Amino acid sequence: MAIQKSEEKREKILQAGIKLFSENGYSKATIKDISKEAGVSFGTVFTYFENKDTLFEASVLEPLEDMKAVLLSQAEEQDDVAAQIKETIKLHMTYFAQQGTYARMVQYVIGQRDRFADLFNELNDFTEEFQESLEPLIRKGQEQGVLIELDPNNVAITYLAYINGVRLTTIDDIDQLPSWNMFMDHAYLLFGPKQ
Repeated sequence: MAIQKSEEKREKILQAGIKLFSENGYSKATIKDISKEAGVSFGTVFTYFENKDTLFEASVLEPLEDMKAVLLSQAEEQDDVAAQIKETIKLHMTYFAQQGTYARMVQYVIGQRDRFADLFNELNDFTEEFQESLEPLIRKGQEQGVLIELDPNNVAITYLAYINGVRLTTIDDIDQLPSWNMFMDHAYLLFGPKQ
């Protein structure tokens, strides 16, 4: 029970860090504000995170592991590759729709790649991994004649940019399905389906 409470407290601090770092940036987000947002004492933050730098790093990298688990997975393989792509898009976009705060955090780091070089490299490695994970599905669609011939890597880059952009510019969450269904339909068009 004590371990669970400890993990819950750490998670509250981490979520408060993600929120305040994404809203205020690294310099303006203070441990005092983060502890207040998390509902813990100032000193409690240091029980779980050595300093502000380690909290910031955890705020970027720990959610990235969750993101990897979702975005590197794809819908179950199907004979109908178009259906598989659409299901994969739904999986990705449903996840992204719930990640507005973290998406802003990622953009904050990407926008300051020199300042946060190590974190930027981690995010960039994930981007490359994501692109590589999509390429076989795109090639399969092209080989089956479902998709037009486009460079699979470019399609994957464009798709990631699209879903990232939709999340950053859309205030609606996934419960606003008409909008998100339209975004999913548009995402499918990026793969180059033959009409």
